[in-house]
Amino acid sequence: METTDFKPGGATFPFGAHVSVVEVDVETGFVKPLRHIAVDDCGRVLNPMIVRGQQHGGAVQGIAQALWEQVSYDEEGNPVTATFADYHLPTAADVPALEVSNTETLTDRNPLGAKGIGESATVGSTPAVQNAVIDALAHLGVRHVDMPLTPQRVWRAVRSGESVTWREPPAAFETLPVRSSAASADADEAVA
Repeated sequence: METTDFKPGGATFPFGAHVSVVEVDVETGFVKPLRHIAVDDCGRVLNPMIVRGQQHGGAVQGIAQALWEQVSYDEEGNPVTATFADYHLPTAADVPALEVSNTETLTDRNPLGAKGIGESATVGSTPAVQNAVIDALAHLGVRHVDMPLTPQRVWRAVRSGESVTWREPPAAFETLPVRSSAASADADEAVA
């Protein structure tokens, strides 16, 4: 029998980008996730099916944290979300089909070039949903809503935001040059 130990030279850090598209009913405060796109990098992908499962599970966990998951207490400090019957966990009907992809940037911290993937999607999905809701409500003066983005919290933010006057961007932005498609193509060729 042969054994070996491996001690990495330090931690590895996966990274990625998430974009969420939501629909917000300003009359009720209900937020409906419509689309979620994620690109994660966990280094060398050793088992694509496991990585895909981690991406889907992590993204759903992050979406749920942004929209539904909350521990609540009554006036006397007793938990009212003590069971899964009271605590909103998402089902497949609550989230859209997830669009996930990978890039592979190998790490030099281990011979495989692999990094972790378990929590990567939870880090990107939560702020993506939060920012999508704020972006959807920005024209109403809403700049922040505490998580989870329950219908009541969103509705209250809309009502308080309606009293805020929308400010147009400063006039200086109108004078900034806008690159044309031809200029963009020329700049891209110069870089290559």
